[in-house]
Amino acid sequence: MNETVSESSRACAGCRQTDAREVLLRFVAGGDPPQLAPDIRRRAPGRGVSVHPRFRCVDAALRSGAMRRTLGVGVSASARELSQAAVGQYERRAVGLLVAAQRARKLALGSEAVRTAIAAHSVQLLLVAQDAEGSREDLVHAAARLGRGCLIWSNREDLGRLFGRAVLSVIGVLDAGIATELRHVVRCATELAEDA
Repeated sequence: MNETVSESSRACAGCRQTDAREVLLRFVAGGDPPQLAPDIRRRAPGRGVSVHPRFRCVDAALRSGAMRRTLGVGVSASARELSQAAVGQYERRAVGLLVAAQRARKLALGSEAVRTAIAAHSVQLLLVAQDAEGSREDLVHAAARLGRGCLIWSNREDLGRLFGRAVLSVIGVLDAGIATELRHVVRCATELAEDA
């Protein structure tokens, strides 16, 4: 079976399935000596190789030699090391999105602000800390009733630190574009971390 790959799609070097290029994780070789590095924003110059952001696809691409053949360089890093590097980039991207959203006044921080934003139907995405307590379930159900997504990510201390608070359990994202990108990067980071 010969699949045609369009300009906006790529074949995963691990599982060989074709998918939209935005869904796939790109790796590039750079530096001297050349080393393989994730390029989650697809902006690094040079030839790249794409895989699904799943450990098993990264591992399969390494074991089959697809990364080495496509990039023309030897790969000394393990699938686990490459996956962890990608998780780090995805997590930094998520933090960057949240900080940018805060600067644009597109976040509701804390339970009361999120409740108000939910009541006004302005929440596009609910982000809840993994270790959140109290009214977390109520907020998750309220977001679900509105047809909005909910992400469980990070922890109260790390989220609080981002916004100058001791702890922060819940964030409402008020911008649809930021919400979409945040869903993607958190999903990718979570899948890579769980698989690895």
